[in-house]
Order: sequence, then structure tokens, then C-alpha cells
Amino acid sequence: MEFLIFIGVCWLLSKLFSGTKSSSSTANSTRNTRNTRNSSHRDTTSTPLQTKPSTPPQSYRPTARTSSVTNRPAIRFSEGSSGFDVASTSLNSSSSGVVNVDLSGLHDAFTGAPLDKNLGLHQCQRCKVFYHSESVTVLKEANAGQCVACPSTQIRAVNVGQEKKSGRDYTPEVITLSNYREHVGSVVTFEAKVIEVKESRRGSDFAVMFERKSWTQGFKLVFFRRAVTKVGGKPYISSLGGKTVKVRGLVVNHPKYGYQIIVSEKSMILGAR
Repeated sequence: MEFLIFIGVCWLLSKLFSGTKSSSSTANSTRNTRNTRNSSHRDTTSTPLQTKPSTPPQSYRPTARTSSVTNRPAIRFSEGSSGFDVASTSLNSSSSGVVNVDLSGLHDAFTGAPLDKNLGLHQCQRCKVFYHSESVTVLKEANAGQCVACPSTQIRAVNVGQEKKSGRDYTPEVITLSNYREHVGSVVTFEAKVIEVKESRRGSDFAVMFERKSWTQGFKLVFFRRAVTKVGGKPYISSLGGKTVKVRGLVVNHPKYGYQIIVSEKSMILGAR
């Protein structure tokens, strides 16, 4: 009897152990399946899709155009009014920018010197008178850059040839001691007797006085340092004392030194006797 009971207990234990192993194997199989699914899901969500970059459309580049350049027609001027001598009535310019001008008979409107293209030429775009480069510099300093023949400040450099005629000459008005105040800003011709010659304190500037007054009060010719050598130096300027001098120049009313004519070239002294 005891032997049968022992056999029964062994059988029951074997059944219990076999059930536990089966349950554990099933649980492990289920866990492995879940892990596989989760791993597959993570790989799918974490790896971005590789998209091929789009190639931009080919940009359009316009081809260069060549425009036809036509020469400008010749400009013509009618005869001038009083104060101008017309040297010609046609102004021609080539495509190279060179203005063909006959310089014979034409003068620097400021100094009265015959035009010399080697000294650099400028022309007023309004009244067509010419200036040398140095005269334009003086006009900018003493006359606010205004033309002496008209109020225009449009004075431009020109490249001049000597084939065809063009341009105008300026004839200054003759004035006296009685009316010089009415011609400020204009180039004039003036003639009078020199009362005395004054030298500046620094010894580089000179005033040829036409009135027995102080430097700042009397009408005078002024020779600044850079012009002294050009006109003949101190000996020549001093020799003008007591002589009747005829001069061409720009009348200026300086706020400190008063009425004066600035002389920058020897050609501005037309005569001394």
C-alpha cells in the first residue's frame, strides 16, 4: 500500500514540473516576439527617408546685345550778341571726343592770352568762350567758378584739335575809376595812372594802387606770389609806379581787401607808359 502511494506522489510531481516548463517556454516565446516587433518599429521610425535632392532648373542668362552707336549731329550756333566776336558757327565732335576747333584769333576769356591747347583748354557750355586750365583755377578761387562772360558755372575741359572752326572770343568792356564798382565779377579793360606800388608784409604779394588810399580801400591791381615771377618779378612790378597802365582782368570785391583786379599772367598787362 505504501508503495502505491509513493508511485502516485512521483507521478504527480512529474506532472507539475512539466507544466511549469511549458508555461515558462510560452512566456519566453511571447516576450521574444514583442521585443522583435519593438525593435523593428524603432528602426522604422528612427531612420529618416533618404530623399534625392532636387536639381535646380537651369538659370537663364541673357546674351549680350550690341547697340549701334550713331554720331550726334553737328551743333550750330547763331551769331552772338554784343560782347562776343564769333569766330565760327559750327561745333563738330568726333566719336573719339575730340572737338575740332581753329584756335586762331581766340583768347583766354580771363587773361586775354591767345589760346594754347598745351596749357589745357576749358569752355563755358553756355556762351562758348574758352579758358586755360590755370584761369579756371583762379575763377574758382576768386569768382565762385563763374564764367566772366556770363553767370554760368558750367565750364568744362575739352580736348581740342585744330582743323575746323568753332568757339567764341570775348571782348571785355572798358571801364574807369568812376564805374568799376558796377562790374564786379566781369573781366574788363581798365586804364589809369598808378599812384604807388605797395608790398605786403610777407614780401610776396604786391598791390599797384590807382587811388591814394590804403590797400583795403583803394582800387588796385593785385599780384599774388605765384604770379609775381610770371610777370617779371618785383623789379617789373615796382617799375609800374607813376606810369599809366592798361590792364585786362577780373574785377573782384574781396570782403577784406576791397575792390581789385587779380593779375595772373603777363599778357594781362596790355600796356604801360
